[in-house]
Amino acid sequence: MTAESADVASTHRPIPWGDWVVSLALLGIGVVVLLDGLNQAASTSASGVGAGFMPKVVGVLLIALSLALVVQVARGRLGEPDESEGDVDVRNTRWVPLAICVAAVGVFIAAVEPLGYLIVSSIVFWLTAWAVGARHIIRTAIIAVALSLVVYLSFTRLLDIPLPAGILGF
Repeated sequence: MTAESADVASTHRPIPWGDWVVSLALLGIGVVVLLDGLNQAASTSASGVGAGFMPKVVGVLLIALSLALVVQVARGRLGEPDESEGDVDVRNTRWVPLAICVAAVGVFIAAVEPLGYLIVSSIVFWLTAWAVGARHIIRTAIIAVALSLVVYLSFTRLLDIPLPAGILGF
């Protein structure tokens, strides 16, 4: 390799699209979260901490992190893959469990209001656990209901944050 071809090779590096996309997507998510926090109603509590406080904090942190990533990518300090990342065989991806998990999220979105949090989250937890390999159907169902009940009661009774009751009508 001649000196001239080495100069051309070093000045013509491919654009690290993946690093730029991750940095800018994180910036977009941070802006959306921050705007959501800013659009929350002002707190009337004595502490001044309301529903918009944490989204504002998380949004600012996401924006700061994304800007740090943008600077790093612009300086050429790119993400390095782990040793195991290069040898992933996508032909062996388990697409059916992935589809079941995505469908479970869709079921949650569509059914949480009419059926209620307790019922839908129990079904979604059970479906997701089954998709990733849990084969004790009864035990998984009991855990799903117990976990959903603990979360529901924690939010509705302890934190005073209403979750959809649905057809159970608590």
